[in-house]
Amino acid sequence: MKQYLLQCIDSLLSSDYSGTVEIIVVDNHSFDGSAEAVEKQYPKVIVIKNQDNPGFGKAVNQVSAKANGDYFLILNPDTIVQENTLSVFVDYMEEHSDVGLIGPKIFNSDGTLQPAAKRSFPTMGVALPKLLGIAKLFPNSRWASRYNLTYLNPDETHQVDAVSGSCMFIRSELYHTLGGFDEQFFMFGEDLDLCYRVKQEGMEVHYVPQTQIIHYKGESVKSAPYDSQYAFHDAMILFFDKHFHSKFITRFAVRLGVKIRRVLSQIMGWRAQIVSVGLDAVSVLIAFSIAIPIRFADFEPVIVSKGLVPLIYVAFWLAVGMVFQLYTRYILSYSRAIISSIAGFFIAVAFTYFFKQYAFSRLVIILGAFFITFLIPGWRLIAHFLASRNKIPRVRQKQNYLFRRNALIIGANNNGIKIAKNILRRIDIDIEIVGFCDVELQNDLEALPVPFLGRIEEIESLVKTHGIRELIFSSKAMSYEDIIHIMDKTKDLHLIYRMVPQHEDVLLSKSLVEDIGDFSFVNIEYTLFHKIHKFTKRIFDVIASILLMVLFLPVLVFLAIYKGTKRHTYWGKESRRITGRTINVQNRFLQIVPLLWNVIAGNISLVGPVLIEDSQPDPNLICSPGLTGLDQIRAGKLTAEDRYLLNHYYAQHQGFTMDLEIILKTVLG
Repeated sequence: MKQYLLQCIDSLLSSDYSGTVEIIVVDNHSFDGSAEAVEKQYPKVIVIKNQDNPGFGKAVNQVSAKANGDYFLILNPDTIVQENTLSVFVDYMEEHSDVGLIGPKIFNSDGTLQPAAKRSFPTMGVALPKLLGIAKLFPNSRWASRYNLTYLNPDETHQVDAVSGSCMFIRSELYHTLGGFDEQFFMFGEDLDLCYRVKQEGMEVHYVPQTQIIHYKGESVKSAPYDSQYAFHDAMILFFDKHFHSKFITRFAVRLGVKIRRVLSQIMGWRAQIVSVGLDAVSVLIAFSIAIPIRFADFEPVIVSKGLVPLIYVAFWLAVGMVFQLYTRYILSYSRAIISSIAGFFIAVAFTYFFKQYAFSRLVIILGAFFITFLIPGWRLIAHFLASRNKIPRVRQKQNYLFRRNALIIGANNNGIKIAKNILRRIDIDIEIVGFCDVELQNDLEALPVPFLGRIEEIESLVKTHGIRELIFSSKAMSYEDIIHIMDKTKDLHLIYRMVPQHEDVLLSKSLVEDIGDFSFVNIEYTLFHKIHKFTKRIFDVIASILLMVLFLPVLVFLAIYKGTKRHTYWGKESRRITGRTINVQNRFLQIVPLLWNVIAGNISLVGPVLIEDSQPDPNLICSPGLTGLDQIRAGKLTAEDRYLLNHYYAQHQGFTMDLEIILKTVLG
């Protein structure tokens, strides 16, 4: 949360407003050092430290007792405001004396509009279409979409019932007259209640899209020790009871609707687990539906067992999947899915050995397991592919080397170059820096670690041409207004937007803060040197190399005779020299296949640091070089220091899964 707060303060301090601005931060007993970071970096900002979490409304009321000025800007810490936000708000209030409270146009972190920026009070007639999902089906219907007023033009000013509590601008005198936020609302609903009382006071609430903000919705409550969904639903009941408490049947209907919504929200929270279990079960059924007819033309095993086969085998593979945490921690891990599928085969074989009545055919089990080993990991590979193109939501898990996201850095200045270099050396971030984009080229091309692809006005065509999935902004490179304008311009391209704050080496995006600072290797264990990892890596190298040599032997013999070979000497582990031969062809794979002899001999690995000829300086490798590796699958220019860091990272995190993913990435490009 700290990084979002610091970025929010930065955006306020970048304001073009010429009047006096007083910033007060309330720390509701956070534990991430937010208050201390603000005091250190912004000594003029007033910090109020609470010894507990009294709730959002009470915290704002604490500020109102200390704040001066004619207006209060109530702002969530996970927001970024434009440079003109304060001046637009003040000017609008000065010109409209009948308006008591206003709110801006709000963008989500993905560039889409946040519906809560303008809305109606949740009466029965307004809430019912929203609750039943009718509003989503008919977003332009005046009747169906009154809750979020989606039928109104989002680029036009409107008088509305309420605006979002993430950014509210109110006359200070009016706020005091109303008694501030109702502290019965711990979290959520207090903004609706305040807007309702503003209108009861005879003042208007306006939606003002002449200025925009970004709201990383949910970040301000993500680490809270309570269920935010429950808090929201309870707040809606409290609001309705306070302002619309008429008939018993109406109150009952509202409570029932909220409870139904709560249950649906919980089910949606489990959707990843439900979908993964369902797809694995379908995969097993499909596999045996293919395998059984190959051996039995009339599906005899299914008929005789009254449908228990292959349902029993579905249970086997799902149970093994649970043991391998495929439905909890590693939902989209295709490497674990492969191992789990193979383990399921051995359990199925053991089961049929003890229960002969289900042992219809070894061939069926072998074929079924063969198809399962492709299907269960296969749909996970497809899911990763779709997620890497922002077609489906991401499931945050371990580092993925196969499906990385092409990213464009906006701003080719010195700070942009620093960001690119940091990301290039951080293999633990699933981002592939493709190039830079800026208003104009600010540095010599040779100084850029990745190419300069084009100018801002060409950004839409650059995204499509280079398969860009993420835009990375440096707050030092351009104004917040320009950043929000680019997000608005590209919002239909389904991109992820990340921000690098001025004072931190981190990437900010929705629900994610990723460190992009330098690696540290203090007190870190090198897993590659564990006996079990060395043994499994060696076995994998030998078996895979022999299979590849046998598979390509005729081709190798032909090319070696026709094209000839070339002798090389490379640097090996601990400054040893390695001699090997390559074929004189353009194809990289065919060129290095003869080096598989060196892999079998043990002085080269399939995966490891890049092969460097001894005519170059000794890279001081801590492990055997590889035919492919982390530095080979990285884009951009890598320095000797970058390669050193990547090699150490590999030695720390090496495992069968990592090697398999790097090989797949190399083959698939």
